[in-house]
Amino acid sequence: MKRATRTNLILIGVVAALGVAVYWQVHREVARFEPPLSALDPATIRQVRVACLQCVARRFERIDGHWMMREPFNLPADDAQVARLLSIATSPVRSRRAFASLNAEKIGLDPALVSLDLDSMHFDIGTTDAFNGDSYVHVGDKIAMVPDRFSPFLIAAPASELDRHLVPRGSVLASLKIDGIEQPQLIETWNVALADRISVRGDTSPSDGNPAVELQLADGERVVFQFIRNGAATVARRDEPALDYLLSPEQATALLGDVDASVQ
Repeated sequence: MKRATRTNLILIGVVAALGVAVYWQVHREVARFEPPLSALDPATIRQVRVACLQCVARRFERIDGHWMMREPFNLPADDAQVARLLSIATSPVRSRRAFASLNAEKIGLDPALVSLDLDSMHFDIGTTDAFNGDSYVHVGDKIAMVPDRFSPFLIAAPASELDRHLVPRGSVLASLKIDGIEQPQLIETWNVALADRISVRGDTSPSDGNPAVELQLADGERVVFQFIRNGAATVARRDEPALDYLLSPEQATALLGDVDASVQ
């Protein structure tokens, strides 16, 4: 057997052994876990509320299989983002102990740093244990030690949890005007347009001279955007609610069609 072949076989054997060792380590770790945080089925949950000491409260409602954000915005939500919140209900639990056995104030549960309501079930989430990386989660009369894989989801900016389509999901775009001129040939492009991300608009007001787009939806709602250059990208600035939809230059050009896209 050639030396190179023998070396490759040895390396393959080492990798396989490491893989088996990792598998058994994970299997052993999981086997030590207690039952999940709750018996809730994420597929049946219809209401989600999140409140934080240091973040904006949010409320979501499931309608016809999709999620709507009701607070602080009344707009379609990103289903995948809400699904991350739902997954907390079935988080693995390393251990449980009586609520009265711990100092709730010291572990961020009096008051709770974050509270999560999934339908009628309430969860209070406190600090994270520095040793194991477990969050203290108060459910009923117990405190569960839960591997912290969800903190970023709980404190997310509300705008980041919105559906990124410029035309609200489920809406029918009846007409489209750019600077007051009908542009029916762009309706289909707008129907599928998806922003890279959404953020809350700053205090600055849109200036004159930038292309203004008016969307008239079939249900009578009117949505207005103004296109503003923001460095290498372009922002479609929504009038109400005050949100910025970040677009690539190519996407902005496609959405404006033949209109002069030299936004400032």
